[in-house]
Amino acid sequence: MILFQSPQSSNSYLFNTEEKNSATERRSRLHFMRQWSQVGHNKKGRISRDMLETWAESLNALLASQIGVSVFGAFLRSEFSEENLQFYLACEQYRHSSNNFSLQRRAKNICATYIQPGAPREVNLDSKTRDLTLQLLQAPSHTSLLPAQKRIYSLLDNDCYLRFLQSNIYSSLLKEAE
Repeated sequence: MILFQSPQSSNSYLFNTEEKNSATERRSRLHFMRQWSQVGHNKKGRISRDMLETWAESLNALLASQIGVSVFGAFLRSEFSEENLQFYLACEQYRHSSNNFSLQRRAKNICATYIQPGAPREVNLDSKTRDLTLQLLQAPSHTSLLPAQKRIYSLLDNDCYLRFLQSNIYSSLLKEAE
């Protein structure tokens, strides 16, 4: 995305940028398809029925499983909404940062990647939550991202997670586990 464009520049540059983004998206989809072909094939060969049923108990149960996060991430990627999960996981890492330097570095990165208007993976935050989060990040603490993280968790829990449980991805894993 181009923020500033000189009067002399042409729209062909803008078109080429969009074309490159489209090519990047296609490569990402190809990567997704390769990844998806491997999902469900852990060292034992399959994801257990018990594990799949645990994932259906709650979003927290799903996120507590590394395989669950991978499968949920693959589903969100197929729906063009993986930035929500990536943001949530980045917030978790942020909350567990061990020192102030790490906290500040991660705050800056998360803000630039997910929170700032026009960010490359901008998450859907209402203006009140976005403004509060940006204000809290002026003096980063372990809880600065909590309002935004809670908002995105709610979106994941009430929308994406429910669609995941009804998805072909989850259904096919259940069938394989029978």
